[in-house]
Amino acid sequence: MLRRALTLVVVLLAAVPAGGCGGDDEPEPPPLPDLTVPQDSTPEPEQTATSPPGDTSVTTEPVAPPPPVTETTPDSPANDTPPPVDTPAERFEEFCNENPGACG
Repeated sequence: MLRRALTLVVVLLAAVPAGGCGGDDEPEPPPLPDLTVPQDSTPEPEQTATSPPGDTSVTTEPVAPPPPVTETTPDSPANDTPPPVDTPAERFEEFCNENPGACG
C-alpha cells in the first residue's frame, strides 16, 4: 500500500512540471501603438469687453457704512451666552450638560 502511494506521488510530481513545458507555438502579440493626446487645432476666440450702447456716464451711489462694532461680554460661566441653534457648539454644550464631569 505504501509503495502504491509513493508511486502515485512520483507520477503526479512528474506530470505537474511536464504540463507547463511545451513548444513556443503561440505568436507574439503585436506591439502597442504610441499613444498621444489629441490636440485641438481651432484657436479659442478672444474675449473682448463691450459696453452697451447708450449712456456712457458713470454714476456711483453712496455705500452705507458698516454697522458699528459693539462691545460684547465674552461667554463665561457668569455670562453664559447660548450658541446658535443646531451648531457643533450647541451639541458640545448639550453633551457637557448631560455629562458634567467630561467638560472641565
